[in-house]
Amino acid sequence: MKDTDLVLCARYIDAPTASIAQGLLESNDIPAIIDNEIMGTIFPPAGAVRLMVRRMDLERAQSILAEGHLLD
Repeated sequence: MKDTDLVLCARYIDAPTASIAQGLLESNDIPAIIDNEIMGTIFPPAGAVRLMVRRMDLERAQSILAEGHLLD
């Protein structure tokens, strides 16, 4: 795997919370992608909406989300 490969950063129960987390990361210069947003909205099982980041950004992204109380 490469440092630029996308990896799971966090799971959310809804798209709005995932969008807030994505915005927080992007405001800290960490590109983030919301995965499974549509299916997570239609069929909302716990953790259906995934926030993905580059492998090289994972540790920093999770630290930022934890500080913002957006990471379990």
